[in-house]
Amino acid sequence: MLQTLRNAWKIEELRKKILFTLVIILLYRLGNAIPVPDVNIALLNAYFAQQQSTILGLLDVMSGGAFSNATIFALSIQPYINASIIMQLLTVAIPPLERLSRDGELGRKKITAITRYLTVGLGLLQGTGYYFYLRASNFEGTNVVKYTEGGAQVFSAIVIILTFTAGTALLMWLGEQINKRGVGNGISIILFAGIVANMPTLL
Repeated sequence: MLQTLRNAWKIEELRKKILFTLVIILLYRLGNAIPVPDVNIALLNAYFAQQQSTILGLLDVMSGGAFSNATIFALSIQPYINASIIMQLLTVAIPPLERLSRDGELGRKKITAITRYLTVGLGLLQGTGYYFYLRASNFEGTNVVKYTEGGAQVFSAIVIILTFTAGTALLMWLGEQINKRGVGNGISIILFAGIVANMPTLL
């Protein structure tokens, strides 16, 4: 395996693709360290420490720790994966989409565009759900979200939800850039990078 990597590194085009992919992964990890505003991260971490054996712990692992820190990439790439699965099922069930899938490159581009819009929609939905989960969460009587009433709460909710959604859209775009200019399988690489980054903590 090491010899294969050495041989790949000697080829200039492959070297550029590998370096580009590493830069994207670095940006992904950087985004995982930037929390959304108006959330008490220390309280959230303490709360999640009690939830590691639940489904929330699994979501945190899949996001590389971003979920428990309410970062801009907290939703990870899950909305895109869900959107892709939904589109595959709808392609079989809905005749117009089935015809699009058989229209060659043009049809695939249209399905990809629909998948992107569906990803943003699911990101908005999941971001809203995660915000209300944060709003209902508290540790030792203190709420995780800074503003829980009045106009400040509404503004804070909009900012947090849109930040989560924008983070998902950005991850989707980064994955596509790996497909175009990197080594390929961008979404899988981002998902793998998140899981691997969380392995030391799990161990």
